[in-house]
Amino acid sequence: MINLVHNELIKVLFKRRTYISFILIALLIPALVYAIDYGAISLQNKIYGQMQDSFIFIGSVINGYFASYLIIAVLINHMPFLSTIIPSEIVSGEYSKGTFRIYLTRSISRNSVFTAKIIVVLLFTTLTMLFFFFYTLLVSWLILGGGELIVFHKGILLLSDYDVIWRFGVGFLFSNFVMIAVASLCLLFSSFSKNSVTPIISTISIVFIGAAISFIPIDFFELINPYLFTGYIDIFLLAFYEPVPYDIFIKCFIVCFLWSVLFIGIGYYNFIYRDILE
Repeated sequence: MINLVHNELIKVLFKRRTYISFILIALLIPALVYAIDYGAISLQNKIYGQMQDSFIFIGSVINGYFASYLIIAVLINHMPFLSTIIPSEIVSGEYSKGTFRIYLTRSISRNSVFTAKIIVVLLFTTLTMLFFFFYTLLVSWLILGGGELIVFHKGILLLSDYDVIWRFGVGFLFSNFVMIAVASLCLLFSSFSKNSVTPIISTISIVFIGAAISFIPIDFFELINPYLFTGYIDIFLLAFYEPVPYDIFIKCFIVCFLWSVLFIGIGYYNFIYRDILE
């Protein structure tokens, strides 16, 4: 199994598309942080609003933690697309190139091959999310510094710098569960497809429909939304509520875990019994 995982890692690392997510994040985050820094006064006035007429404010609420919170809150809705880059091609690419006809006819089992691919997909999905969160925090802190974080939840909530980092950690952890569910769905489509474009389009289409369900205020949609993994894409924001809604986080983990197992299970079944000569 170790050799198979190593083999899959080598194949992934030697593909240019593997680095698209990291390059996009590396280039985009500094630009956004500098934009926030440039427009700090205007942004701060919008945050204070009419309170400036009643209170005297000393210092600035625009710091590295606020920039990180703002950037992650906006970009987290686009991370499902980046989460499909690796799983979309990891199975379908080998179908299209015919490599399965060579090594699936040897002594290694299909079970082991697919398990190795699952491990690589989960690893790169987690690494992408970890890089996104850590890099955003690091760049924002280096450019704007630290300080207290101001968020809006039932009014204005001021969080001390000691109370911020662990909340980013919670936000990363559960956002990663959602992206793993998205990657598992893409892996499922990849096991049925012979090209890497179809799994991406299919996955993003389902995410788009699920996101629409979570925003449309219809009773039926509100009833089923808690049971869809797409309803938790913006769960990062809940980590900064006071008190933290741990019941929603637990539900998010259960829902994402069950959907991930279902997607991987169907993909596994199809991979095991699919005719590689077709």
